[in-house]
Amino acid sequence: MTRSPAELSLAQARRIALRAQGLDRAASDGAAVTPARVRSVLRSLGAVQLDAVNVLVRSHYLTLYSRLGPYDPALLDDVVYRRRHGFEYWGHAASLVPVELRPALRWRMTRRAEQPSWQRFRERVSRERPGYLEALAAEVAARGPLAYTDLADKAQRDRSAVDHGYADSTLLWYRWSDGKSALEGLFDEGSLAAAGRRGFERLYDLPSRVLPPSVLSTPTPSLEDGQRELVRRAMAGLGVATARDVADYFRMPGVETRARLRELVASGELEPVRVEGWTDPAWLAPGPVPRSADGRALLSPFDSLLWERSRVERLFGFRHSFELYVKPEKREFGYFVLPFLLGDALVARVDVKADRSRGVLLVPGAFAEAGVDGADAAAVVDALAGELRRLASWLELDGVDVGARGDLAAPLRRALG
Repeated sequence: MTRSPAELSLAQARRIALRAQGLDRAASDGAAVTPARVRSVLRSLGAVQLDAVNVLVRSHYLTLYSRLGPYDPALLDDVVYRRRHGFEYWGHAASLVPVELRPALRWRMTRRAEQPSWQRFRERVSRERPGYLEALAAEVAARGPLAYTDLADKAQRDRSAVDHGYADSTLLWYRWSDGKSALEGLFDEGSLAAAGRRGFERLYDLPSRVLPPSVLSTPTPSLEDGQRELVRRAMAGLGVATARDVADYFRMPGVETRARLRELVASGELEPVRVEGWTDPAWLAPGPVPRSADGRALLSPFDSLLWERSRVERLFGFRHSFELYVKPEKREFGYFVLPFLLGDALVARVDVKADRSRGVLLVPGAFAEAGVDGADAAAVVDALAGELRRLASWLELDGVDVGARGDLAAPLRRALG
């Protein structure tokens, strides 16, 4: 006889999700942030997304700040690139991932190596530049770690010779260098690893000089075992989730994700649940349901709580939007917008920018979510003012300058004095 799935209220699901993300309480002030605590956050999240936007601070540093409070960002670099407790790879997009997950991602490296586009690239370069790929690999082996700009021969391509079929105005993404494409392809297939960053430029080296011997010597798990481990880690970071949520966390194929979920249910590691208001079935790791959540954090737009936008709307009634790539006149909220978590709700969002020449944190716009008004709005403004002061202090800025856009702008200016 099949047992009916357990049922969770939406409030319970929110609390479970916030606990899983380490956001169910305000980040501590004053407590020492050690490498061990930084590593613990990386391991509990499973992946911390990287992004090049730097109008405030790089996103991966902000993700840790939201959970640890003020800390030295150099600690994250130390934990990943020197202590080697993490590594860069395609987790959820480009990510920092706990180093012990590398064997579980080898199936992805194999698929990247077998991709037709990568095979076609290798064949073309071997035809047009005989020996180039071998010379590039030898150069990294002899001189690594190397950035693309360090290559003796960057193998830049003549744009006029590339038959791409697109208007030049649409080709900002195109790699006009076979050297850059080769480095990235070798990284994708696992033949090279990221030894660190120079600014935001990735430094490539041999895996044997980057990864711990214990990780390199770990036998490669089967595809199913590797995927099951990623699903476990995704569920640990999500708490309660649909198959779509789980697949998105490490960007796994949906069919394979659902198969791994069924296997983990059969082994007793997960249980099916129904969540109030959700149309799709969900899964839950057995354990107590938190009775409360008292979060307080400004979140990077690339924070792992926000990755799957339909999930964010299902959990919080919050429509997360990226307007970085939207023309300025068409933006509703701004360029780099941080959602504000208070309690167990996403209650506001603020557009922010670090103006280092003036030494101030700029807040061009501040917006309350629907339903936040009266006494609730006053409480949100007070809490948000405190978080903005703390963020400015962490960034070594002297104050906060609030602009005119948004319904919270005027009361926020008053609260900040």
